[in-house]
Amino acid sequence: MGSSTLAEFVRTNGPLRGPALHRLAVRCAAAIVHPDSGVRLRPGTVALGAGGQVLVGCASPGEPADGVRDWADLVVFAATGAADGDVRVLPPVLRIAVERCRHPDAASRPRAADLLRVLLGRSVAAAMASVDDLLARAG
Repeated sequence: MGSSTLAEFVRTNGPLRGPALHRLAVRCAAAIVHPDSGVRLRPGTVALGAGGQVLVGCASPGEPADGVRDWADLVVFAATGAADGDVRVLPPVLRIAVERCRHPDAASRPRAADLLRVLLGRSVAAAMASVDDLLARAG
């Protein structure tokens, strides 16, 4: 099986769930940790390859990336088939992270490195504490 964009995959196979969704979320968060990477997370620029490999494309010239906001929209798309889909289908850790990353004030959103730490956490309680700590430091 060759790779297909996330948009193609979801259209053909339906939304991602469980470990596949979490793996995509972690790998895409890791891709945006370096702000100068030029990565733009969109359903058409992220590809899924054989064995769950996630390939992330770059932003087009003149198209600035919005880091964690793009990540949040991508995760919601992967889980629902629409960037504005219902976040209640997400597992608690991802739902909390998506909500924080979609905060209207960009300065109040977590940094990509902090997001990645939350996603790599092992429990909901630890993730919630990490997100709350991030918000307290940002406030």
